[in-house]
Amino acid sequence: MDTESWKAAAAREAAKLVRDGMVVGLGSGTTVAKLIEALSELRPDATYIAASSSSERLARDLGLKLTGFENHQQLDLTIDGADEVDPNFDLIKGHGGAHTREKIIAEAARRVAIIVDKSKLVRRLGQRFPVPVEVLPFAKDYTIKKLAALGSPLLKTKDGAPFVTDNGNYLVEVWFKRISNAAKLEKKINSLPGVIDNGIFTGLADVIFAGHEDGCTVLRDRRGFLKFLKQAESKG
Repeated sequence: MDTESWKAAAAREAAKLVRDGMVVGLGSGTTVAKLIEALSELRPDATYIAASSSSERLARDLGLKLTGFENHQQLDLTIDGADEVDPNFDLIKGHGGAHTREKIIAEAARRVAIIVDKSKLVRRLGQRFPVPVEVLPFAKDYTIKKLAALGSPLLKTKDGAPFVTDNGNYLVEVWFKRISNAAKLEKKINSLPGVIDNGIFTGLADVIFAGHEDGCTVLRDRRGFLKFLKQAESKG
């Protein structure tokens, strides 16, 4: 699978949503990096708020105009990637540890577009990826114990030490046997002491740009999603 070209196709198509005068949220990850590259080529006269230090660095290097929430509390549009997208347009995302900021820029936006390659489309969340949970270092062992009552948590590490998010916190990845109600689980995880936020995003995405071997398909509702997913599964 040439997923890199599929990501690029989705990114290029979604970049066309950005118009002059807009304030736009940029998520993080490899697909968003391709979006930032596409925006640097199209050059709309827009202003951007980046959710992660990596996206901010790339956007600055490529000449995009950056701002912050101290200047804009509402965004016209947020574009982000995802690890999984289900037919309800609910998401799992944030294995780079930026999901807390990504959820903020999604909540603050009038419209949210998600860019993925077709392999990220699933019938049910949790099929391929665990749920990332940002936790306070102060209470990590206690919080992991609480998470273990819900699923199978594992502290994410890098070079033998706990992985540290842009917010200075730790990341715990939790596998669940079955996620039957994503919205309920999202709230339940966030109610645990020591949890900052988790990578389940419900009720935020408005449109999905799915890249594939023939280009990009724009998915606007559950019916279109399921039809496209069936076709994608038949191709393998």
